[in-house]
Amino acid sequence: MNMRYLTRILLVPILLVPILWVWPQRGITAKFYFNRYWLKPAVVRVERQINLDFMTAASASLPQQEFSVEWSGWLRTDRDGQYAFDLRSDDGSTLELDGHLVVDAGGVFFPTSRTATIAMTRGLHQIRLRFVQTDGAYEFYAYWTPPGEAGLAAFPTQQLFVQQQPAVIVFLTRHVSLLWALCWFALALVIAARIAKSAREIASAERRLFARRLTLALASTIVALLVAEGIVRLAHYLREDRRPLEVQLRGARAQAPSSMQSLRLGEIVQPSRYAGIVYELKPNVRGRFMGQPLLINSQGLRDYEYTRRKEPGTFRIVGVGDSSLFGWGVPIEDSGLKVLERRLNEKSRARKFEVVNFAVPGYNTAMESETFVQRCLEYAPDLVLLNFNTNDYDVPEFMRRPNDLATLRTSYLFDLAYSVYEGVMAVERETPLLFDFRHRTIAERQAARLDEDPALPDEYRYMVGAKGVVRALERLAAAARERAIPFVVFDVKPYPGLDPNYVRDELRDGQRELLERESRRLGFYFLNTYPYFMNYLKQHPDANSRPVFAVSAVDGHPSTLAHSINAQALFDYLVAHQLLPSAKPSKDDH
Repeated sequence: MNMRYLTRILLVPILLVPILWVWPQRGITAKFYFNRYWLKPAVVRVERQINLDFMTAASASLPQQEFSVEWSGWLRTDRDGQYAFDLRSDDGSTLELDGHLVVDAGGVFFPTSRTATIAMTRGLHQIRLRFVQTDGAYEFYAYWTPPGEAGLAAFPTQQLFVQQQPAVIVFLTRHVSLLWALCWFALALVIAARIAKSAREIASAERRLFARRLTLALASTIVALLVAEGIVRLAHYLREDRRPLEVQLRGARAQAPSSMQSLRLGEIVQPSRYAGIVYELKPNVRGRFMGQPLLINSQGLRDYEYTRRKEPGTFRIVGVGDSSLFGWGVPIEDSGLKVLERRLNEKSRARKFEVVNFAVPGYNTAMESETFVQRCLEYAPDLVLLNFNTNDYDVPEFMRRPNDLATLRTSYLFDLAYSVYEGVMAVERETPLLFDFRHRTIAERQAARLDEDPALPDEYRYMVGAKGVVRALERLAAAARERAIPFVVFDVKPYPGLDPNYVRDELRDGQRELLERESRRLGFYFLNTYPYFMNYLKQHPDANSRPVFAVSAVDGHPSTLAHSINAQALFDYLVAHQLLPSAKPSKDDH
């Protein structure tokens, strides 16, 4: 056969095989019911994962209580053997395979895990999972462990199918990477043969023709590689689990902001025009959030309306933080900053105090730093409160789609080929730090070094881990120092000599020591409110037997009591360190 025609023939599968990464449609059909009995689905859509991530603004709004969900589709297994399945849910859930109940975690209870192991053959199996929520908090996770593998993992999207597929399609999707590599290997052999054949013609009068053929062969190879690189990047884009923030929020924009409906976090935030803030609260949202009335003012703050320009005689405090300072699960009037504002105004009749809440759930210290510089300073604050939490080492709750698909620094095609080589040759490489863009599953002991994770997108690397916190605090210090604004950093962490049950924790204690050290270095005031909580327990011994400081037994966010204790600790600290103005307003206030 003519080598030129053979080359063209091989280019066809090279261009077509990658289609198998996105076709047939991967994922699983999810049905959402506004009742507990899986009757008359309100929403039917295809999901890439089996979880509750659909509870975002990209999907129709679902009630937070009295609902049920069903996932159904086909699961591809790649080998015979024993498969382990695990369901972790609150409330009930079940898993069926080929019409048989495999895992039964039904009922109404606190978070519970159920595991089952069954023998399965290689092929396509019908799968159905059900989840029901009655009241209180809820969660649902489904995992499996195929034979020969260790540890639980989420069901891979590439092995989930919306519809049943012929055996040949199942075979091709299972071996698509190997097939593609073989096509490239065959093409390389053909090109080598063409070059060898042409080389034999060098001594003939067709030397010039050989040069043209060689040039054409090289050019066609380069073009084919570029096209293949583009196809791989397109497939990577289509398979990307991290949907862009804009897509996650698009559904919320169409909803009436005045409706008193139950809202999810994705429905109350929007992309920020500042890249370092990433996202912010949507202005003028009304509804219910985490069981409490929610009102976001016209400036995008969970607070009352405040003018940017201070009234004469007003001392203004701004607070930056995440869900704890935001007041997750408590009424706005019971959130710590509002309690502090009332106490300040009760103690000072001659001067007005305003405590403005800029906290947003899911923020880390870098986002809080950017919020202070870009937003808080517009309000001319006289004092700043920064609340630090253990998860401030982590990535934002929402992230934009990475823009590295246009990079020239790496080849997606080469990475794919090397991954196939690793699989064939059983090459072992160092396992990177755990990282998950959806559920923050990185081991806590490694969170301080999260910026070193090779899986972390470069655009978020600067804001995570201990280095990210230090960098953010330095930016805060520079902005506050330039305007002579006092800064108070506060958190709640145990330390030796106070808690009789104290046991050192490297992450928690490392964060406390870092905050104390950096506060001294940067000139911040530092407050640990933990002694106030210990004092409360001493005065109320019965409180040790119930979660009085948390919203609920399954939600660790601060309760109304915890917010009140934090507010009292802040009030006492501000008075003791003379950070509040005198009773008589100064000329600078006018």
